[in-house]
Amino acid sequence: MGFEFQERASLTGLALAAAPELLDPNFHETVVYITEHGAHGALGFVMNRPLDKKLSEVTTSTELPAALRDISVFQGGPVKPTALVFARFQRGKDDEELRCEIVADPAELATVGNQPGRIRAYTGYAGWGEGQLERELQERAWKVCRPHVALLEEPVPLALWSAFAGKDQRWRKLQSLLPKNTGQN
Repeated sequence: MGFEFQERASLTGLALAAAPELLDPNFHETVVYITEHGAHGALGFVMNRPLDKKLSEVTTSTELPAALRDISVFQGGPVKPTALVFARFQRGKDDEELRCEIVADPAELATVGNQPGRIRAYTGYAGWGEGQLERELQERAWKVCRPHVALLEEPVPLALWSAFAGKDQRWRKLQSLLPKNTGQN
């Protein structure tokens, strides 16, 4: 039961796994969630590059709501790497449907209960100009994948990229059966 991406369709809400041959250090062995894709380009976040820091460690803003101080910070991509971008992820009907909303005002997130990984802070983002991502797809630099709630796990599974980039996708069916915190086994 493979996933067939229809060319010329929007990539919004899908994930891209970097091809092993993609050696650009900004994207080597990454999985990128695409939040927006249209005729003018695309925007997304690298999902598997945690900075191993909490939000309170990277900002000195006194306006930061206390409820957000322990949110993990990720390297979102090479565009505007000093900008802090907030995203809220929501699970869809099943484990392979995720929606992402970019939130400009962190105060909007303070009242929302945060299950681990559902609200993330990113330094920068991944961006493509008009036609750029389509060219990279034709060059087979990326594998288009259905998203999965595994993208939101913290700590980020070491094998996240290889799971998405690999041909064997049976892990998707088994994921819900696995223990959530294998570090305690």
